[in-house]
Amino acid sequence: MKNHYFCYRSFLPEFDAMKRFAAAGVDTACFLPGNTTNSLGEPYSQYPAVWRWYGEYDFESLDRQIADICRTGLNKTLICIVDLNSPAWLARQLSCQHKSSDSFTHLTECLANPDWRRETMRYMIDFLDYCEKKHSGVIKAYVLACGHTDEWFDHNGEICGLDKGRAYAEWRRQHGLPAAEPPSAVKMNTPDYDGLLFDPAKSGNVLEYRRFCSELVGDAILGFAAEARRHIRETAEIGVFYGYITTRLGAAESAHLAYERVVNSPDIDFMISPGSYGDRAMGGGGGWLGCSGTEKIAGKIHMHECDQRTHTHNRDLTPFVSLKVPFWPDTKSDVAGIKREFALALLKRSSLWWFDMWGGFYEEPILFENFRHFKELYDRYIELPSEPVEEVALIIDPEALVYFDQRSQRQKAFQPDVRKQLNRLGAPFESYCLNDLPHIPNPERIKLFIFVCQWEITPAKAALIERYALNANRTVLWLYAPGLSDGQSLAPARIGRWTGGATEHASGLTLNDMGNWQAAYLRNPAELTPAMLKELAKKAGVHIYCDAEIPIYADQRFLAAHTATGGRLTLLLPNQQKHVTELFSGKTAAVDSDRIEWIFESPDTVLFEME
Repeated sequence: MKNHYFCYRSFLPEFDAMKRFAAAGVDTACFLPGNTTNSLGEPYSQYPAVWRWYGEYDFESLDRQIADICRTGLNKTLICIVDLNSPAWLARQLSCQHKSSDSFTHLTECLANPDWRRETMRYMIDFLDYCEKKHSGVIKAYVLACGHTDEWFDHNGEICGLDKGRAYAEWRRQHGLPAAEPPSAVKMNTPDYDGLLFDPAKSGNVLEYRRFCSELVGDAILGFAAEARRHIRETAEIGVFYGYITTRLGAAESAHLAYERVVNSPDIDFMISPGSYGDRAMGGGGGWLGCSGTEKIAGKIHMHECDQRTHTHNRDLTPFVSLKVPFWPDTKSDVAGIKREFALALLKRSSLWWFDMWGGFYEEPILFENFRHFKELYDRYIELPSEPVEEVALIIDPEALVYFDQRSQRQKAFQPDVRKQLNRLGAPFESYCLNDLPHIPNPERIKLFIFVCQWEITPAKAALIERYALNANRTVLWLYAPGLSDGQSLAPARIGRWTGGATEHASGLTLNDMGNWQAAYLRNPAELTPAMLKELAKKAGVHIYCDAEIPIYADQRFLAAHTATGGRLTLLLPNQQKHVTELFSGKTAAVDSDRIEWIFESPDTVLFEME
């Protein structure tokens, strides 16, 4: 069973906002019975903690939180975040035993600690058993949350304590690797090549240790999910924040590289991530932090977390703690922004929740007029099948991300900034993991592949890439150093095999005819621009919907566009349409035409239905 959710979420008991959402037709809420504090040291929940001591719980606090939410009208479906992080008392108790104890800051250390695992698993089981007995009528899904910001991040500076060191030794034994001590934090932050990448021949232990850390987190997620599955109804779903490989710097240190294993688990029903932090301003294209194509292939419905700050957001958490973060500047931007996020979710057929984080995000009546309309459109269209039309594919290899210097800001120029440039292509695109190549639906439609971090090409990966990408007269854009590593060592001479002879010393964009495909190569990814991508896409035969550098989302039925500056723009459709309606306004946009002429506000988002 795979459900779509359209809901409200906040850390705070924002009852007035909940009532406004309920009045707008929203009947689902996500809540967090938190036992811990956040990254600012403030409590996640305004209700008393549930987990009070070994085997001791304040379930009355949970009951009261649920009753308070249901009284607002958000009472049809609840999504419960299960906070698996260490309460302060548990962290202190374990630290007295010289054990790693604070999972918020030292996740992998705790996951390797059998005492922490035992007590946390016991809490989860008791919590779920109580919820299923008392609240199964309203709780329809659970989110298993742990680590930094409850998103399964490991933020311990890549250190290794006793329990984790023993677990690493056992992992090496199971993988047939010779015994080796965990690398030091200094070694983990001293790359071998170009001040950016590690060499397997010189620093194999660094790469192996990072793989171990991600597997430790991935195994833990799947272990908790499998046990949770045994304690909840068959129809109840399990979600998780994980797999932030597309725009997160230091994804390896965060231990998010077991993404493919987690996303393909039968015990995980949906993946969650916030909208991209690097491209959420007006004119940006957003997108989530995993690979949307990967999750579709795995049969998962993504949960899009819309936590973009409106201009009314609450900045003051306490009289002493204030947030100083980017936000949309005014009401017009707020409206264009929520329309963009809704359009993205609808086009991707994802779930979404409007995250009122610290309150005040959603205050103005015009926002709720839009939320009411969004919910009507969502209910009408979300279950419709979506036939992909993207002709551009962004390919990310999670295994290659262990090579990065995790502290280097140069990481940003790879998948984070490339995705940002693609958002301005004027055409839709999809993102996949490398191992998805054989499973991309309608693969003949892909005309441009972008391999953003493919410095590791083992013989098996070479066979995969050659069979599924390097053919059919496609264009393939390689960035930085394709094939630099064969998994055993680094050799810059290998780069030319994939680029048509261009080497690590090439400047600018090079193009080479490879017979039945075209190789494009850009050594410095920071030089990539939307104009460069647009020119490559046009040469590859990609249909460009708009010459302006704006975000475009599309499938066979819908087309959405967003702009910061507005003005008259022409949108070119792949084929003639009998009738096109702009769904936010209800206006006819085109009749018997293959183009849409539209005057955009500044800023603006539009959503067209094509018949």
